[in-house]
Amino acid sequence: MKAILNKIKDSLTEMRDDVLVIYAEKGALPFKKPLLMALPALLIAYAGVYSPSSNSLRERRIESAKLKVISAHYAEYMDVQNQRTELRRRMPLPKDKDEWLGYILTSTSKNHGLTFEALSQQEERNAGPLILVSRGASVTGTYEQVGAWLAEMENSKIFLKITSLQMGKNPATPTSVQVKIVLSIVLPRDASLTGGAV
Repeated sequence: MKAILNKIKDSLTEMRDDVLVIYAEKGALPFKKPLLMALPALLIAYAGVYSPSSNSLRERRIESAKLKVISAHYAEYMDVQNQRTELRRRMPLPKDKDEWLGYILTSTSKNHGLTFEALSQQEERNAGPLILVSRGASVTGTYEQVGAWLAEMENSKIFLKITSLQMGKNPATPTSVQVKIVLSIVLPRDASLTGGAV
């Protein structure tokens, strides 16, 4: 292989020397005709090889620019995706919408020794891709019981919000209070936004 490369190198060196000798003796005149004949072939070869490469290079540059924009915002995109996943986890499942608030109200009130005086019907309102579900309740208990009950619901891992609160002294027992609240949760309307709160 090395011998073939050496032969090619020697041949090219010999041709270059011949061209230099002819140019020194006769000038550029002997080279005009071969150059004129070779020029169209060189232009066609140049256009055939370089033009597709140029278009390909342009496309690669555009693709590279797009990827740079995507990579610049990738961290932000992943943060938004993680927040979205966390929000989904904090939403109850849509199939639970009929019982969820009743379950939360009764289970948390039992934890704090409260009994219901009244429990209203559940109301639902559409809010874009979400459903806002609300339910009212009226309880009587001590300040400590009511405060701990409200704190437990407000600090829940799921999206619970006390949207209305009325509190007053109980005329029958001075150490207890009567509380009327409206508790609301947000549920996904679309199955693709399904949550999974426990």
